[in-house]
Amino acid sequence: MSDALSAPHPSLAARCRWTIDLVRVLTPREIRSRYRQSVLDIAWALISPISVLIVYGIVLTQSFRVSGDGAPYLSLAWTGLVLWTFFASALSSAASSLISAHDLLTKVFFPKEALPLSMVGASLADLGIGLLTVAVLLPVQGVHPTRWAPLALLPIVVLVVWAAAICVLTAVIGAFVRDIPHLVQLFVRVGFFATPVMYDENRLPHALHWTATVSPIAVAIDGFRSALLFGRRPDLTLLVVHLVLGAVLLWLSVLYTRAVESRVTDVV
Repeated sequence: MSDALSAPHPSLAARCRWTIDLVRVLTPREIRSRYRQSVLDIAWALISPISVLIVYGIVLTQSFRVSGDGAPYLSLAWTGLVLWTFFASALSSAASSLISAHDLLTKVFFPKEALPLSMVGASLADLGIGLLTVAVLLPVQGVHPTRWAPLALLPIVVLVVWAAAICVLTAVIGAFVRDIPHLVQLFVRVGFFATPVMYDENRLPHALHWTATVSPIAVAIDGFRSALLFGRRPDLTLLVVHLVLGAVLLWLSVLYTRAVESRVTDVV
């Protein structure tokens, strides 16, 4: 019997500490592997969303006359893209993270959630770069911080917690159902248009208005824009509800991973 199967299970508290230590080690490795032998290196974290911004920005502003609804359109679209790119990148890489680590999983016992969480950590580096560009772009476009600007941190925390929860759950289910990575790619493509990334939530079709309060990504984007672009207080109640729900889902995802990880080792 392999070490991965025979190793004793640590307590949940010890497992959490072990997971955090592993994420600290695996995240830099994942960042290096993403940009290994790349001429432009981590600049690709900006090139991809900027390309999307240029293409869709021209189409939406010129063909469909989409505006920023009181804010500069470039700032509105870029803030949405920065947050969406983080979520989409983390989810896409986490979906197949356990499958790709077959050799490691069958040789060494460790908390399986550490792998998808390291993908979230690597995407956080890209998010940090994106947020720095937001800090530069907004003053250039005449958007100045108000007293509500510090509250922009809360939507970021909500987004990160939900990304971590969904990534862990998706990675574990993906080990059993190999269609999951393909479904994730489909979700990312469809979700980009169904989420107010390149436009304000007020422009959502009437039939999709409910997603503005149900989708944690949409809630995070709207809260971030409210605090930074529109100078108004975000919906704190809605953000806290989503933060609590995301934390609960993350905890349940870890418990589920712990319950099935011996089977994960068998199927990968």
